[in-house]
Amino acid sequence: MLNNHSMPLVSIITPSYNQAAFIKQTIESVLRQDYPRIEHIVVDGASSDGTQAILRQYSQLGERFRYISEPDGGQSHAINKGLKMAKGEIIGWLNSDDTYFPQAVRKAVDSLLKHPDWSMVYGKGLHINEANKIMYKYPWVPFDRKKMFTHCIICQPTAFIRKSIFEEVGGVDEDLHFCMDYDLWLRISAKYPIGCIEDYLASSRLHDKCKSVTSLIDVGFPEIVKTSMRHFGTVANEWLLHFLKTYRDKGVFWFLDLFKFHRLFGSTPSLASSNRFADLWAPPYMRMHFHVDSSCPLHTLVIKGSYPPSMHPMHFHALVEGQQADVRVHTDADHVFTMEIPIQSNNPTCFVDVIASRQIVKEDPLPDQNKRTVSYLVDQILPLSEEEYSFYQHFLQGSNPLSEWIKQNRHPSPNL
Repeated sequence: MLNNHSMPLVSIITPSYNQAAFIKQTIESVLRQDYPRIEHIVVDGASSDGTQAILRQYSQLGERFRYISEPDGGQSHAINKGLKMAKGEIIGWLNSDDTYFPQAVRKAVDSLLKHPDWSMVYGKGLHINEANKIMYKYPWVPFDRKKMFTHCIICQPTAFIRKSIFEEVGGVDEDLHFCMDYDLWLRISAKYPIGCIEDYLASSRLHDKCKSVTSLIDVGFPEIVKTSMRHFGTVANEWLLHFLKTYRDKGVFWFLDLFKFHRLFGSTPSLASSNRFADLWAPPYMRMHFHVDSSCPLHTLVIKGSYPPSMHPMHFHALVEGQQADVRVHTDADHVFTMEIPIQSNNPTCFVDVIASRQIVKEDPLPDQNKRTVSYLVDQILPLSEEEYSFYQHFLQGSNPLSEWIKQNRHPSPNL
């Protein structure tokens, strides 16, 4: 039996910002642990909601509790700051609205001592609400890197990591602000075994102001795509199906922009240059230059724009490499239009010209510039491969046709 002095020190790092409503419960859940060697480090980002006053109440605890409060670069930056401050051999990461269950730290330490080959250990977790009521269990399965491709199977506050491993992989990626934990688990598991226990160790709180609720689609999904592409070279259909169904109102152009940026469909055609003005106005004769990879030929050019009611009716003509091309235009009652130009080009570069039938003279928004002739606003210029265009068409048909298309046509093979 180890005596207290020989037991490993555990450093609990809590990144904090304006969580006065919950941080006392977080701190108390650490203080109630029966494990004798714990230091709790709160890294606060200069909260202005009363958090600092709460932190000061615990400053008399000496080595058991430390905090700093200063502006930082967000949650990931705060965790890395805490990692540098930590003296322990084992690191717990407990956010300022989450809580540990009794004996959580002892159970985690015991498992790491029994399994010296484990780089980290995680347990079961619960999602709770503002009133500490259980909402649902976090899905728990024994660790398998293959399963991480389709879901994040580790409930973050239940994880305890050997500090040496945490430091070796470079800490938390400070460019990530949502799925930094998912990325961390993947970086660790690429080199080291991860263990798990079936005990409930922590609760993760969901509430109206938490990041898991407020930033899931605008920050979370892009980071999931980025992280999955980084580690696996592709994205699981399970991720796509969930977000495309749940957040369909983001629109097809939002999703296509994201997928193009991260090359979800490969090295698809890209816009190299155009004479569209910086404020999105297009001249009557708009020229666009595209880069095309031979592996993903340019199939269809889709342009989304609008024009003032005074310019109605507006007609368009298109030239592809100087040759007249078909133009399909759908315009709604608000004079917002979507233009499709079939191209099917295998050339490494492609020039497309769109000629508008009407024009107006406007002042240039830049100082000391002349007036300019414009015809319409262009919000999106998307050169699509055949696969991207098929995605685009099925998205417009509805959630069910798109889901079926993804299941039948996407067979991602992750790099494991």
